[in-house]
Amino acid sequence: MKLVSHYLQNISDVGFFPSISLLIFFLFFTGVIWWAFKKNNKAFFTQMGNYPLEEESNKSFESEK
Repeated sequence: MKLVSHYLQNISDVGFFPSISLLIFFLFFTGVIWWAFKKNNKAFFTQMGNYPLEEESNKSFESEK
């Protein structure tokens, strides 16, 4: 870690990068939360939740063995 910290000390405005990283993470996280709770995704999540319970998908998987 000494090697990395030595190079980081020579970079001006090194404190700027963690702020940008936090901002990018925060925007991504809020975007994912917004996408997950949109009303028009309810049908998608219901369909994906029912996939393991469907008989057709289980039969086609068993016939491939």
